[in-house]
Amino acid sequence: MLQEFDITIPYAGAGRAPRLDGEWGATPVPALTLPRRAHGSLRLRMRTNPLDDLVLQDMRSDEVAGHCDWNDRVIVAFQERGRSRMSAGRQVVDVPAGQVRAMRGVSSSWDWATADGTAVTILSLPAAGVRFRGRQRPVAAAGGGPAARMLLAHLRTWAEVTDRLSPAASRAARDVALELFQALLDDHVADDLPAPLVRAAMDWIDGRLLDRDLNPRAVADSLFVSARSLHRAFASEDASVMGYVRGKRLDRARADLTATSLTVSEIAARWHFADGGHFIKAYRKRFGERPGSTRRRG
Repeated sequence: MLQEFDITIPYAGAGRAPRLDGEWGATPVPALTLPRRAHGSLRLRMRTNPLDDLVLQDMRSDEVAGHCDWNDRVIVAFQERGRSRMSAGRQVVDVPAGQVRAMRGVSSSWDWATADGTAVTILSLPAAGVRFRGRQRPVAAAGGGPAARMLLAHLRTWAEVTDRLSPAASRAARDVALELFQALLDDHVADDLPAPLVRAAMDWIDGRLLDRDLNPRAVADSLFVSARSLHRAFASEDASVMGYVRGKRLDRARADLTATSLTVSEIAARWHFADGGHFIKAYRKRFGERPGSTRRRG
């Protein structure tokens, strides 16, 4: 039976649990944890479609965390926007935008969290019908790839017509879904997908170049990935996190030389170089000239 929820809960103040009870009605309320914020509200919309022994959930959410029980299930997250994190025991799975992540939990108890602006579709299916490679490691695939698109299109079409299907047709739709998912696992799986992660990291860095504490750990935490995964992703692009930060700061410093009256020392301090000497050396290496030459030409 289709279930739909659309709730708004203030981040600040007391009484959030009673409001949840009232909004969600007789359906068991998930254990939600809201971040500590003085302003704003959580908007959470969820559409749940039971499909035979599969479950499809479309979720749109601001920052929130929760807990659920998936007993002997495989969980597949199709991340359209934002970021999600799921964990069971020692298994932690980060899902950036543009990826599909499939995981089989080591226990039935799962914790999950979403970032602001998250749009994710979750598929839950019985673990007995899935053949995982290796040691049951979470696997990743491109969300825009043919296999992922076919699977998601099939699931959504099934959800639209499920109340008009005969038992035999419903079972056939279920079998097709399992076959499409198995094809995704067998033929379109990668250990990691660095390009989308690098693009997301660069976008996040570009808006925070003035932050003094900008570092790989801060970038990784913002994207719900480990620092190791972040470094590996940049290495696959023949780059480094702080090398990218330094290069972008030098680009901004070059613009300051021609558009402001700040001294070279002031520009170096603004973009967090240790001193004028380090700044001049890095600037000359990147642009082939000293800052003073750029300023005289500007």
